[in-house]
Amino acid sequence: MADSMINIENVCAIVVTYNPNIEELKENMESVVHQVGGICIVDNSTDASLQEKLLAFQENKKFHVLSNKGNYGIAFAQNIGMKWALDKGYEAFFQLDQDSKLMEDTVLKLVNEYNFLLTQNKKIACIGPLAYDRDKSEDAVYHNYSSDNERIIKVPQTLSSGSLIPKDSFIGIGGMEEDLFIDLVDYEWCWRAEKHGYSTYVTNDVKMAHRLGEDRYHFLGKSIGVPSPIRHYYQFRNTLEMFKRSYVPLNFKLKYIPILLFKFFFFSLFVKPRAVRFKFMVKGTMDALRGVKGNINGDRPGIVRIQSHE
Repeated sequence: MADSMINIENVCAIVVTYNPNIEELKENMESVVHQVGGICIVDNSTDASLQEKLLAFQENKKFHVLSNKGNYGIAFAQNIGMKWALDKGYEAFFQLDQDSKLMEDTVLKLVNEYNFLLTQNKKIACIGPLAYDRDKSEDAVYHNYSSDNERIIKVPQTLSSGSLIPKDSFIGIGGMEEDLFIDLVDYEWCWRAEKHGYSTYVTNDVKMAHRLGEDRYHFLGKSIGVPSPIRHYYQFRNTLEMFKRSYVPLNFKLKYIPILLFKFFFFSLFVKPRAVRFKFMVKGTMDALRGVKGNINGDRPGIVRIQSHE
């Protein structure tokens, strides 16, 4: 087998932060630090005082902080974090959001599942937990995959937070697409991985809580996640960009046509600030048609990074 078995000391957690609550972040990192060999915090914070407070995490020698001095998007942050860990000799990268709090042995279980898949001669892009809605219950999983009661399930895509990525996959597939900035970065990478012959997995043996949206809106008996208005821009632009790409699954495209239509009318009519949300959705749609990349202003970081093979 080309890939090597890994252990938790070979794993570096890559944590992307953006103006976090420092005390909450400390608590979350306490659940991580003993589960990995090291932690690389990549900070996209725009608040200078928070940037300084995050650098103080390095007082613990298991932490390294890369401060971008501004928000360059999650894909950019994940890439430079994984590139740093690669240069330091780590064998795998464990992606985390700043609000992720781990259950005991999360990383160990993912490592064990990864090593098991290696013995089956699988070409692994990443393996992640079964994600559930933290505002509901552990039974409210985001994706209902047909698994025939299997412990490890091959899936089309998974969320980045909680996913374990071996270094050979990062090198072979390439980094996250920085031009997307935030939304669908994780899904696009999994789909691109499939194009290059790699598979994405989740395991029923590990669960992780996630929250989609910053607030909840109750409509016709349903609880709907509500993002900040600017996120509508990236959701619409990036989803429409995915419609153009041949390697993106057809079922994703068919599913998201009515979802985008629903979001456009729902958020424009019911969720304040309605006019602002409408403006961002229209701009996202128009920029998708124009092929605008990077952040909402069209700025692109431009860094030397691992490129995918073509």
